[in-house]
Amino acid sequence: MSETKFRLVTRSDFDGLVCAVLLKDLDIIDDILFVHPKDMQDGKIEITENDITTNLPYVAGCHLAFDHHLSETVRNDSDIKNHIIDPDAPSAARVVYDYYGGWKKFPSISIDMMDAVDKGDSAQFSEEEIIKPQGWVLLNFIMDARTGLGRFRDFRISNYQLMMKLIDYCKNHNIEQILQLDDVKERVELYREHDEQAKLQIRRCATQYDNLVLLDLLDEETIYATNRFIIYALFPNCNISIHKVWGLKKQNTVFAIGKSILDRSSKTNVGELCL
Repeated sequence: MSETKFRLVTRSDFDGLVCAVLLKDLDIIDDILFVHPKDMQDGKIEITENDITTNLPYVAGCHLAFDHHLSETVRNDSDIKNHIIDPDAPSAARVVYDYYGGWKKFPSISIDMMDAVDKGDSAQFSEEEIIKPQGWVLLNFIMDARTGLGRFRDFRISNYQLMMKLIDYCKNHNIEQILQLDDVKERVELYREHDEQAKLQIRRCATQYDNLVLLDLLDEETIYATNRFIIYALFPNCNISIHKVWGLKKQNTVFAIGKSILDRSSKTNVGELCL
């Protein structure tokens, strides 16, 4: 048991969940804060030497920062000792896993879960998995805030409470058992309800410009929930996308740029472009 405990600061998604499972297994965290990456970049999150961050922009002053985004190697010096970054790693959870010793250090951590987080954070999904997600892929999608489930229903427990519940549950249960949890099933049912409406909306609001698809949702009163990769399954000839949506309280317009995971031929470094 570690005497020193840290706060984990991470994203509220599947990669953040698995990072929390790993660090809690090591008994080195006693608190968790879920944040948005832009809030880290903008200096809105106070970070101290008692914090471990994962899958977030680097902020000086933390104890350790784990990441795997190529853009962070551009944004920061390469010799920062507490910045544990591997742009070749498929997930931040994998960086944490390898840093502490891999399977020898984590004998009770499911290999299936580690494979799933690698697959999810590097978006190695097939067209079939995007259109009809099952198992770990489905859990990944419903845990992703960008899927948009939180806009539609006051769930029995909040996403934060579900994340905290899953940190303990994922360590000792398989994916079939996880998906049978009432609070997970509730979100899966809503995802299924929105499926066809979301596809119809994307087809109606999207415009293709050669290899780019622009999805303009500014005039949509309701934006139906679906996984963020479905647009590439619907527009297979496009290898890059731009989503045009309202920011918080319609105070600004957000342009979200993404690359197709089904056609990875785009050479644009989106992370560097957006810095």
